Amino acid sequence: MNSLPDEQLLSESERSPEIDTGAYPNTIEDLSTGASITFLERGVDEQGTYLIMDGVLPPGTDSGPARLHPRSEARSQVIAGRADVTVRSDSYVLLPGESLPIAPGEAHSIRNRGDDTLVVRTTLRPPGEFEAAIRALYEAGAGGQPDLFVIVAVLSHYRADVRLAGIPWFVQRPLLSALAGIVTMLGRNPLT
Repeated sequence: MNSLPDEQLLSESERSPEIDTGAYPNTIEDLSTGASITFLERGVDEQGTYLIMDGVLPPGTDSGPARLHPRSEARSQVIAGRADVTVRSDSYVLLPGESLPIAPGEAHSIRNRGDDTLVVRTTLRPPGEFEAAIRALYEAGAGGQPDLFVIVAVLSHYRADVRLAGIPWFVQRPLLSALAGIVTMLGRNPLT
């Protein structure tokens, strides 16, 4: 568990990703919903570090609870299907070829209310350790019977890269920290 204040967390250039960046593309899947994420590319260009990924949502599924990326900008473009996207409290419908920027700190979620499979390509800048966080959340049982102990530990550990949007951070942070400590004491923290 990282006990540093958020502003003292390592910068993007100081952190090394926990991912084998030579292993792209690679896919993780939520077997309970059929949703998946294919990590296509991680690299550096003139705008800095980035991660490109395709999220696949079968009809009637969503990307999970509204979340935010404290330091990263996302740009999501619909490749196939119809996306119902909520950013802050604004709702948008995106069709193939349409995209939407999501600024750092903006709460967002994506839902497939259509009859076809939705494919959304997202570029995250800078990605931080978002890929490692999502992998850990999927392993915790993303849409099925999630292991809440593991989810707490993951959200606490990767708080610089992904946070739940429904709970104010001044409440969420000490709660996650305390619960992650309990999870570690119980020997259920997969990150230790």
